[in-house]
Amino acid sequence: MSRFKLSLIKKALLGAIVGAVLIGVARALAFPPVFQRMFFIYAMLGVVVFVLLDAPGLKPLSGMKALVALVGFYALLSAAYIGGASLLPQYDPEDEKGKIDKLLKAKREKAGHELQNLDELMKQAEALDKKAQELAARLNRLAPASTPEAATLAAPKPAAGGMSLLARGKEVYELHECYNCHKIGGKGSVKKRGPVLDNIGNLLTIEDFKKKTFDPTYLYAEGFEKEHKKGVMPGKYRDLMSEEELDALAAYLSTLKNPSVETPKPVFVKTKVEHGFIVYGYVRDRSGKPIPGAEVLAKPMKADAHASSTKTNPQGYYEIFLHLHNEDNGTKITVSSGAAQKVVVANYDPNDKVSKRQAAVDLIV
Repeated sequence: MSRFKLSLIKKALLGAIVGAVLIGVARALAFPPVFQRMFFIYAMLGVVVFVLLDAPGLKPLSGMKALVALVGFYALLSAAYIGGASLLPQYDPEDEKGKIDKLLKAKREKAGHELQNLDELMKQAEALDKKAQELAARLNRLAPASTPEAATLAAPKPAAGGMSLLARGKEVYELHECYNCHKIGGKGSVKKRGPVLDNIGNLLTIEDFKKKTFDPTYLYAEGFEKEHKKGVMPGKYRDLMSEEELDALAAYLSTLKNPSVETPKPVFVKTKVEHGFIVYGYVRDRSGKPIPGAEVLAKPMKADAHASSTKTNPQGYYEIFLHLHNEDNGTKITVSSGAAQKVVVANYDPNDKVSKRQAAVDLIV
């Protein structure tokens, strides 16, 4: 047996062993089958290279024969690379989008069932609460010096659905991998793709969150104008995210109010900011539970000012629009709900046409 044939057999065996080891390691690390095959192919390509190093030299060629040989060599390599690549799976954006839709469909169906069950439980709880209050009213008419039990029946029970919605919003944040561009609590992107969100609830309303998610051009964070022009934030969420997910995500982000973490202020592109002032926030009890249906009143402390009021939604959230103009800068606003009251100052730059005029005011009743 010639020396070249012996070397060929040894290197082929060695390449097969190396390929088998690579497949074993890839399986142990739970690599997909396609990567296992690729590792084995790489091992075989290495064998071919080392075999060619020991191959006998070719006779020198010149003229037309050299040109034909060169073209034939490149044609052979091109056919090998193209043929090999065609055997491997190809990246298809539509195929990947279909996979994402399948994953999201299961999550959406699960969330839909949970929210439907939650709505039914909330209706049952409201019906029971109404009956309890009717019984308490009867007891009070029959016995004015009502017992502690009667007082307990008369006390309305706060809805418990708010926290569940916030947990769902956090799940949506994780599901859509928002952490790839943003950071909350020190966890998330290490690159400058999107702003830190720890204090974003003190800068944007729930409606702002919804508009920004479905229309990335609605606003951008100060210091991120270059990323905004490049369209770093994708516009795919309008197609991938349901209204239920959007509501939950916006509710979760609106609770991020940590002023100790520097969060860049928003710069609005598609809204007129010089007309009006918005106060918004949550009304909760002392245990931190949201109070739905609570009356909230906002009154500017100036002559001829018009107060506005609203009621909190099932998660205890409210938004109130006040008619304040450029000359009203510095006006104090009293925000109250029941016995709870806070005073906030409407501070803004009358010449600033891109920063929205609003303030977050949370109340504890």
